[in-house]
Amino acid sequence: MALLKIVKPSTSAEKVTRTTVDTIEITPDLVSSWIIPPFQRPLRVNQKVIALAEMIKQDGGVIPGMLTVGVLGAKRYLLDGQHRREAFLISKCATGYVDIRVHHFESMPEMGEEFVNLNSQLVRMRPDDILRGLEGTIESLSKIRKHCSFVGYDMIRRSDRAPIVSMSALLRCWLASHTEVPRNAGIPAQQLAMTLTEDESDNIVQFLDLAFQAWGRDEQYARLWGSLNLIICMWMYRRMVVTQYSPKTPRLTKDMFRKCLMSVSSTGDYLDWLVGRKMSERDRSPCYARLKAIFAKRIEVELGSKVFLPAPAWGGR
Repeated sequence: MALLKIVKPSTSAEKVTRTTVDTIEITPDLVSSWIIPPFQRPLRVNQKVIALAEMIKQDGGVIPGMLTVGVLGAKRYLLDGQHRREAFLISKCATGYVDIRVHHFESMPEMGEEFVNLNSQLVRMRPDDILRGLEGTIESLSKIRKHCSFVGYDMIRRSDRAPIVSMSALLRCWLASHTEVPRNAGIPAQQLAMTLTEDESDNIVQFLDLAFQAWGRDEQYARLWGSLNLIICMWMYRRMVVTQYSPKTPRLTKDMFRKCLMSVSSTGDYLDWLVGRKMSERDRSPCYARLKAIFAKRIEVELGSKVFLPAPAWGGR
């Protein structure tokens, strides 16, 4: 069985950290020889591991990131990277390449402490932190950011330059508006971004453009950028602008929808009603009823006649 050639720390820095770093060629036999330490978490082969295996296969056996191998006596332990190793084995690549960090230990408890250090985060990654890192490779995120500078990854603040809606919240709201009964699906923002189609990203940009024209950055309209109002307005946009809900309901122009959104911002009692409201079954129906009434009134003023707007079962009377 192939063994990992161990190069002992030689420089002053390596001697202090007791580690060396190298890029090596690997084989299934080599990576399988690394022992899983007793404190390692159970291996779980999920869809992410399967997807990584396919990526490794397409990349010619290259394992992303850095693996950490602990050396204790004559034994080699896989301290960090067991799921990436499993993905490599699933890929069936005869050879591969990986950046490896070799750490020398004097005892198993000491190795266990290093395992905890490797898997502890000083600051937990937020969904927007992950999306920020993916923007360069996911065209839909780049498109939204290019056309809508008020969407961002930083903390939401009311100022001339700060984002007024986060990318992760935006994607969740858009997905929630997709189904007949709008609801939060609990899907990770990263997955939402990776499955967003070009048409969907175009529709998001167009909706955001209309909403920003109507509501802008004014602090008094901050509640309109909250999830409840945003989801219901997106739900209406999908069924009144992008498509037609039914033969009886009108398909609005973008300009008409923008005017309706302007009426929403000018309706003081609706802004007051939004205080403390959330995307729940209790608040969803009355929210739509109020928005529907505001839209109907503005459309009647613009067209000079009454119209039938979507009347979903969950929307109340």
